[in-house]
Amino acid sequence: MESTAAGDGLRADVVRDIAGFDALAGEWAQLYADSPSATPFQSHAWLAAWARAYPRGDRLRVVVVRSAGRLVAAAPLHLTRRGPWPVLAPLGGEITDAVDVLVAASAPSGAGAALTAALLGEPGWRVLDLPEVAPGAAVLPWSRSWPGRSTTVPASVCLELPGVPVTEALDRLPGRTASTLRRKLRKVDALDVEVSTVPADAVPDGVALLVRLHEEQWRGRGGNPEHLTPRFAAHLGEALARMVADGTAQLVQYRVEGEVLAAQVLLLGHDALAYYLAGISPRLRERVDVSSMLVAHDLAQTVAAGLPRYSMLRGLEDYKSRWRPEHVQQQRVVLSRPGLLGGTGYPLAVRGRAAAVRLAKERAPGLRAVRDRLASLRGRRT
Repeated sequence: MESTAAGDGLRADVVRDIAGFDALAGEWAQLYADSPSATPFQSHAWLAAWARAYPRGDRLRVVVVRSAGRLVAAAPLHLTRRGPWPVLAPLGGEITDAVDVLVAASAPSGAGAALTAALLGEPGWRVLDLPEVAPGAAVLPWSRSWPGRSTTVPASVCLELPGVPVTEALDRLPGRTASTLRRKLRKVDALDVEVSTVPADAVPDGVALLVRLHEEQWRGRGGNPEHLTPRFAAHLGEALARMVADGTAQLVQYRVEGEVLAAQVLLLGHDALAYYLAGISPRLRERVDVSSMLVAHDLAQTVAAGLPRYSMLRGLEDYKSRWRPEHVQQQRVVLSRPGLLGGTGYPLAVRGRAAAVRLAKERAPGLRAVRDRLASLRGRRT
């Protein structure tokens, strides 16, 4: 770990290995608690587990800023290469729905500048790529004072509901939609589904079961292949064991006649409960509308936790849209190292890809349905 003075009593350090990052766990927990925009994806448990499961340990570039010895800002990053460009990217990778830097509400005004100076003093990179930045993230005001080129393009859309009881959520919907959902929820009640949360010491077995159910759920229908890899399971098992213990996550199981037929991961942040991942047996899907069951449960948990928002995170699936959620547009923020002409090529490539994705969505709204149908046919043949 290298340390540099940043003025105004601030000191910046760069942590380059897992052991050094693990040593920050206690300080990081306090910084997370003091950072209003931080989400569970910025918790030490989530980031450290990902760093162990995914990149090489010597690729870590975690920048931390202290004031009078107290951690007041941090940028959890790692060094990677994309084509010809050496890139600083967030810990958490593509399985993380929102990225950010952490800045304590009580941080001195110079904390952001100290973070910038430490990054610019770090050799070997040309662009800093932050792919999923939510509105209100600490990255946004910090990036506005970046001394080099700053590029922002639309990223994913997250869907959110207010944290209200399910009866109130249904009252907000058109009459026919609300009536259909009420009928589906009565059918769930008639099935007498038992809901429980998995304790921290049982999380490894719970994650293994969730992954198996997730594979059954998506067999022959596409899905994200990353969710079935050993590294994803290793990350989720390690992260959730700590997060369940400290109250920032729940692993929920749904039993029918004593058998677990569905499981889901919920993340509890400062101001929102988020539905991250589920595994659902096809046998349960044949009997009830599981998505309605999950949303109703999650809204109840959101209210019980006193949180104002319920997020279904990324994706515009039909089961989410029928609840008439708010569309929350995230941004991809790319910061080029100042003074490097080569720093223009990467932002141009990012803009080009974003434009191509936007055009594909506008011109081929049925493409996903066709892809899923083909996957289903392939699954039937096998």
